[in-house]
Amino acid sequence: MNRDFEFRQLLRAYRKGIISEATFEKEMAGLEGESAEGASNGSGFCAMGRTYPSERAAITSYLERVRAGESMGAQGFNQWLQVCKTECIRSGLRMIAEREAYHVRVFEARLRDLGVQPAAAAPSEELSKFVQMLASPDLPDNRKLLKLTASYDSEELWRPVREFVDLIKEDLESKELIRLYVEDETSSGNWLRMACKALNPQLQETAAAARMN
Repeated sequence: MNRDFEFRQLLRAYRKGIISEATFEKEMAGLEGESAEGASNGSGFCAMGRTYPSERAAITSYLERVRAGESMGAQGFNQWLQVCKTECIRSGLRMIAEREAYHVRVFEARLRDLGVQPAAAAPSEELSKFVQMLASPDLPDNRKLLKLTASYDSEELWRPVREFVDLIKEDLESKELIRLYVEDETSSGNWLRMACKALNPQLQETAAAARMN
């Protein structure tokens, strides 16, 4: 059976709630295991630590996964904007919310181009908690920024995705789409770090002390 078809069937079953997330992961692991076996004979597409049946399967899987995260990101930043008490960061939050939302739209358009019909997927517990944190009127803006940027390392975070982009040889349209997405996200991350330092003077003091030692 065609691996792309199997992938679409699994994804459709998961979206409709026919199979659980655990079952979806198990079936995908089995599918990828078969692909890995085929890869030893010169087939398969390896990216970001996983083996896919094809370049196209890797791209559609990535776009689906990121689309879900960006959708929740747009929701979270819009809700943060509604409760934000720090005037100087509101424009930045609005810009990031718009970026997240348009990423969803262009990813959905590209998925349709590739023959995949985007469908609503239940958000993960982690993403739901992320939105709740951003939407909280009780958590100060500077604390939200600290939580968002605590472990942010632009180079390390995006290195696997950049490597994935470099591996794409056939679907040049998706290649450029993902490349531009990374640039957008890097810009958003850099602004969040800058805002975090500005609203948390203790970070400046810690950095200055580290330079002196």
